[in-house]
Amino acid sequence: MDHAGRLDRFRRMTDAEGLDGYWVVDAANVRYLCGFSGHDSTLVVSGSECVLITDSRYAEQAEHEVCADRVINRRRPMVAELGAVCAAAGIRRLGITASNVSHAQYEAAVAACEPTAVVSRSDGPAERMRLCKDADEVEAVRAALAVAEESFQALLNRVEPGGPERALAARLDYEMRLRGAEGPAFETICAAGPRASMPHATSSAAPVPPDSAVLFDWGARLDGYCSDLTRVVGTGRIPDGLHALVEVVLEAQEAVFQCLKPGSRCGDVDAAGRAVIAAAGYGDRFGHGIGHGVGLAVHEAPRLGPDSETVLQPGMIVTVEPGIYLPGQAGVRIEDMVVITADGHRTLSTLPRRPDALAPPDSAEHRH
Repeated sequence: MDHAGRLDRFRRMTDAEGLDGYWVVDAANVRYLCGFSGHDSTLVVSGSECVLITDSRYAEQAEHEVCADRVINRRRPMVAELGAVCAAAGIRRLGITASNVSHAQYEAAVAACEPTAVVSRSDGPAERMRLCKDADEVEAVRAALAVAEESFQALLNRVEPGGPERALAARLDYEMRLRGAEGPAFETICAAGPRASMPHATSSAAPVPPDSAVLFDWGARLDGYCSDLTRVVGTGRIPDGLHALVEVVLEAQEAVFQCLKPGSRCGDVDAAGRAVIAAAGYGDRFGHGIGHGVGLAVHEAPRLGPDSETVLQPGMIVTVEPGIYLPGQAGVRIEDMVVITADGHRTLSTLPRRPDALAPPDSAEHRH
């Protein structure tokens, strides 16, 4: 990744805001700008230098990873080091992304930087940079997606009735780590039968029922970048009514795919898929947005939701995940990942979407 180029662009953006320094707090933004993958560390970027503030747990790691002029192994509070760095660099106006700090953190930064620097809230130049991925980032997401898909295929023969949901979720996490993932991109969801009606169910000790549908929502984190997928798999004969829900969800997905191109308003993209679900009589059974951005964070801008004014641009990577949830009965969500291109979009995920196409090849009973 071109961290030096990113820092140059970041400086140009902060200069345009009238800032001569910036305190980067969010871990994904720190990694994006300087390559550091550790935790509890922040970055101070000024016109003269880029300084990572970390502690003894990560100091050696930082020396190997970081594209920065200096690494400070702090022995005092983070904001105390911030004040010292600002004073040494001659920073007079320091920017902070308002959404990344609490009010208490902001007040502490103000106090630490007085009287030499004024702290100003900003809307987040790093977040704006991360909206559109370059070719290296698209490849990084594609690699994380490949790990997730291969791991799921390895799991399919283990999706049987009787065992707990948690065991399947844990096995899927294990398969991803076997294939080089840092870990799951988020807590893996395995929800079987009526429990799938909860969109973000926590995998439980409940046994997987026979002749039911199991919803998996999972993703891998590889070299910092995330993937995010959802599929529904059967444990025997899936009820006919659930197949009907699958078809509605797939039709909604196709309606969204038709809208995925530069210039489309994210709210309109959401509306296209939502209209299909509403026309089928399930409008009140789909409450979340139809997609979101994915990159160094599994949920990042843009948001494909009803009130989103963001306009799609080439390089954005988004999910498309319509769903229908019938409380106490069943739930269906199918999620894929796409990248917006100059003339439309390209689907990155490759797994079959229908439950019968996902059945293990040696298990004919699953094909109904």
